[in-house]
Amino acid sequence: MEATAADSSGRDRYRSHLAGEGEKHTVWRHGAPPSYDAVNALFEAERTQEWPAGSLEEVVQNAIKTWEMELSHKARLSDFKSVSPGKFSLSVNGGRPRTGEETLAMGSYNALLDGPLLPSAGAYDASAETFQSSHDLFRAAFPRGFAWEVLKVYSGPPVIAFKFRHWGHKEGPYKGHAATGDKVEFHGVAVLKVDEQLRAEDVEVYYDPGELLGGLLKGPKVVATSEEDSGEVVVLAERLSEAAAVSASGAVPPPQACPFLNPGKPQ
Repeated sequence: MEATAADSSGRDRYRSHLAGEGEKHTVWRHGAPPSYDAVNALFEAERTQEWPAGSLEEVVQNAIKTWEMELSHKARLSDFKSVSPGKFSLSVNGGRPRTGEETLAMGSYNALLDGPLLPSAGAYDASAETFQSSHDLFRAAFPRGFAWEVLKVYSGPPVIAFKFRHWGHKEGPYKGHAATGDKVEFHGVAVLKVDEQLRAEDVEVYYDPGELLGGLLKGPKVVATSEEDSGEVVVLAERLSEAAAVSASGAVPPPQACPFLNPGKPQ
């Protein structure tokens, strides 16, 4: 039987810096430390790897979970223990590196989904979402949480390269598309540069957003007023598939060959 993911002190089995003397002055975004009981249960039930205690894979996995917790729930970068002060940056799919303050202001979802193709597909528009609205959107879609695991670690510190899996069950709506109950997941790779205390200095993440958003857009519109409305779901899914194919091939088609490059009607 799995050991519990939390104890009576409020400590979490997979995340550090949630409780204890070191957090007595921490400013929490929602007034108190979060509970990860639901997503921990999902993680333990559906993970594909169970890494030995103390292994490099477990250390990396727990470090990223801690960083995500701090980014999502701590209001001040000065309260972060998982990043190197003044040195942290995050880049996604080769995009512009963002500082720690920029990443904290926009939130992890906006940072990961800030791409030029997604808004025209009606899939996600980071410029139209706030930190709070983006988190509300994904919490609604994944009521049991959005679990994360390390699949493989390719190199150890100070430059850690690894492969990961992120998944949840779409048991709630997403941008007007009904719940399906389906598992939605994506895979990616990341390169994490750390200091001598294993605090993150630079994070590079590479993944296909269409793998995530295609699953979120599969549900029918909650209120469909016509066949045209219902058909939009199919069109959006096709656009995401085309974008994924372009990303995988590395080719850049002419605008008329890719609907993503022709701005569409806002959703």
